[in-house]
Amino acid sequence: TANLRQEMETAAEALEFEKAAALRDRMQALQVLGKQQQVIAGVCADTDVWGVYIGPVRCGAAVLHIENGDLLGRQIEIFPTAADQAESEVLSAVLSQYYLDKAVLPREILLPCLFDGSETFAALLTGQAGHKVTVKAPQRGERSQLVDMAAQNAKEEVERITTESERLSRTLTDLQTLARLPQTPRRMESYDISNLGSDDMVASMVVFVDGKPLKRDYRKFAIKTLTGPDDYAAMQEVLERRFAHRDDEKFPPLPDLLLIDGGLGHVHAALAAERAAGVAIPILGMVKDDRHRTRALVTVEGAELGIQQSPHIFTMIGRIQEEVHRFAITFQRQKALLKRFGTVKAIEGASLDDLRKALPAPAAQAVYEHLHPETEKED
Repeated sequence: TANLRQEMETAAEALEFEKAAALRDRMQALQVLGKQQQVIAGVCADTDVWGVYIGPVRCGAAVLHIENGDLLGRQIEIFPTAADQAESEVLSAVLSQYYLDKAVLPREILLPCLFDGSETFAALLTGQAGHKVTVKAPQRGERSQLVDMAAQNAKEEVERITTESERLSRTLTDLQTLARLPQTPRRMESYDISNLGSDDMVASMVVFVDGKPLKRDYRKFAIKTLTGPDDYAAMQEVLERRFAHRDDEKFPPLPDLLLIDGGLGHVHAALAAERAAGVAIPILGMVKDDRHRTRALVTVEGAELGIQQSPHIFTMIGRIQEEVHRFAITFQRQKALLKRFGTVKAIEGASLDDLRKALPAPAAQAVYEHLHPETEKED
């Protein structure tokens, strides 16, 4: 293992990354086999181990060939991801192409899962090889760890050749399909209302273009027409004011999609603002679970769209929701400080106790440390 590590480091320094990755896999295989090397050497005398990774843009299938407990070779196939593609479908397509024209076949093939017709496939390979070929999907133990290692190989290669822009473009296309949007939501605006338990309500608007935040187009709103906390009325007011600027060159252009932080009530408030302004933009609400994580999107008709089974959409929506909430809270705290202290200079001279009278304790501590970096954090 020490020799393999030295070879890997030498290959990496020489920028021979493919060779370095292959050496790393050999080391990991030895670690997986571990103390049971002799036992596994007999069991994995001639074995192919497959792993699959399905990304939003591309998917990959990696095969590791093990003989007598040693990793001797690997190969990775990369191809475009189809909608709702499953591991079993990838395996069924790839394995047929990979094995049916091979002259020499392994005695055992390990998979992350079986597929329809896998028993028939094993019988075909047995007839082709002249010896028994078994096809298995191990659920635990060293074999399962080897399958996981093959999947990691596939994931690394897919992510290496997939650019961030490709991932984001596919995520937006998938969101369009999921929500049945009339066009790809390249430009999205998200809104959140914050009151922190007081009557001073504020709202935030954040903008994402091609899946990335465009901070120069962010806007803040102080609620003007309400005397008490009413999230729905506040949301309607803010959006009516935003739409009033739709022909203002100094204001961002209208988006392809509105993402509202909240449920159906907030979505209907946004819809009322659109009707009052005479605009028609698709609206989705971002619904949170008990742990304040986005669990679903809700349409104006009240249909919930699950996103947890689509990791790339789930991640993007969660990021947008966190950003719009962060921006709203930041503005709310700035407003609360200015209301209490009057000027930025007065805030800078305030004690920690004074700040705690205007803000929650953790926020007050953060502001104080930012203004006084030389001060150690208090318990």
